[in-house]
Amino acid sequence: MLSPTAHERQYAEFDIDLDAWATPKPFGISGCFRLRNESEFMVQAVESFLPWLDEAVLVVQPSDDDTVGLAEELALKHDKVRVEHYPFVPYQIGTQEHYQEPPNSVHHLVHMSNWALSRCKYSWIAKVEGDVIALSTFAGTVAQVRQNPDASRYYGLVILNLAGDGTKFSATNPRNHGWDEAVFNNHPRWHFVRHDKWESVQHWERSGENECMGWSLYHMKRCKARYRDGWNDEVYLEMTPENLAGALQNYNRRHQYPGNDDPLGESVLFEELPCG
Repeated sequence: MLSPTAHERQYAEFDIDLDAWATPKPFGISGCFRLRNESEFMVQAVESFLPWLDEAVLVVQPSDDDTVGLAEELALKHDKVRVEHYPFVPYQIGTQEHYQEPPNSVHHLVHMSNWALSRCKYSWIAKVEGDVIALSTFAGTVAQVRQNPDASRYYGLVILNLAGDGTKFSATNPRNHGWDEAVFNNHPRWHFVRHDKWESVQHWERSGENECMGWSLYHMKRCKARYRDGWNDEVYLEMTPENLAGALQNYNRRHQYPGNDDPLGESVLFEELPCG
């Protein structure tokens, strides 16, 4: 259940206006980027999506780097970019506060994420992060949206987890499951909820409205300075078709996820590497 009223009433200006959110919007795609300490790849990430977006909404949180300044520079450089300031740092996922505090607290990731979605002006939302870079295949999702503007759909996007200097990938976790990053209708019925440890967009029970679009994005988290030499004991391998095919085969023995997993038939994964 979506709770639009902020738990802390002294911050009522961060309530979510459900009536405004539910109002029909002009057709188009809003990119929604939640940004905190994302200075390493956020410019590359935002600009990679701009050709396919009608606006890019950068929801910036207090940061220890120059995320806020870079967001403001992007807004000055690109007419499509708009900055929204969210002055609270959400509880870290997995902490006691994350589990115990209500998800409509202004300090909770769920409320911040729903507030961010509600700031988008167009009828569809591309929900992505500040360390995710679009492949040219993202155009296929945009084409689906434009061909079916009034459909009720949740288009999941498959991510390749690059690593190191960008010429490697995580053999331990080569891809996401295909639903975290997505394009969906801009309406309160598609909103964030807390599922155990993680927060996700509420769409799972709506069978027939979900479609996984296959390889669409690169995730650059493991290319950040603090993870470049390794993270969570993951194995990084050189980015070759043979290495990736073998890693995906091993991975899918443990996970049955939707979306195209054949890198030998997806040359775009190797032609558009953003680093290295």
